[in-house]
Amino acid sequence: MSRPSSPPAMQFPGGPLELATLTPVANGQDRLVYDHPAYPALLFKAPKPLYAALNQSADAPVRLSLSDLGNFRRFMLKLAPQTLWHPFFKESDCYLLARLRGVETHDLPIPNLYGFCDSDIGPVLAVERITRPGERLGRTLKSIAAEGPLCADMIALLDQFADRMFRHGIVAGDMTAANIVLGQRGDGLQFVLIDGFGDIHAIAFRSASARLNRIAMIRSFRKMAGRIGLQFDPARLRFSRAS
Repeated sequence: MSRPSSPPAMQFPGGPLELATLTPVANGQDRLVYDHPAYPALLFKAPKPLYAALNQSADAPVRLSLSDLGNFRRFMLKLAPQTLWHPFFKESDCYLLARLRGVETHDLPIPNLYGFCDSDIGPVLAVERITRPGERLGRTLKSIAAEGPLCADMIALLDQFADRMFRHGIVAGDMTAANIVLGQRGDGLQFVLIDGFGDIHAIAFRSASARLNRIAMIRSFRKMAGRIGLQFDPARLRFSRAS
């Protein structure tokens, strides 16, 4: 097996980052994303504080209740707060498996992950920033599609993205147009899945079976296509405008 190419050289934090006084550039259900002026090629992902992930005040007690039994995510956060780190582990596994299979950094349909570093809010994961020149954050496929029908060039870039997802066997548990971002890599533009990759299920059927993962990926692409005015051909693995 050929040795995977190394990521492009970039400045990486050599000491603890100061993030506590910065406003996150993205705020997800369980995670916050920061940028830092000293590291323009990187973004830094951090889990939310437990109280914020539970959508309650910082001084409210964290207690299990009968109502939590109907919400598995909330139940697990209260029972085992370390599950806030679950997506980090799954994304890291997904990235490492792809790189160890020899996938080149520029051909990944997911961001390159550069490892954990320390900060004044705790450990954070340094990831590749996917943007076009002059942008602070890359535009999502959802926001691009909201402006009107996607042009042929955008559809071609989506086809390339789908090809990389299937060709490299990437597992994506939450692939939506809001998680796919357009950015510059090398001399060209690419769509990249910046969040929701990795096998998040308790029993990792999709990681164990390429066939099951392919079926699930086709279902995800067809569902996503319908929401942005496209259709997805499961035989050709290609997008086209909805008829």
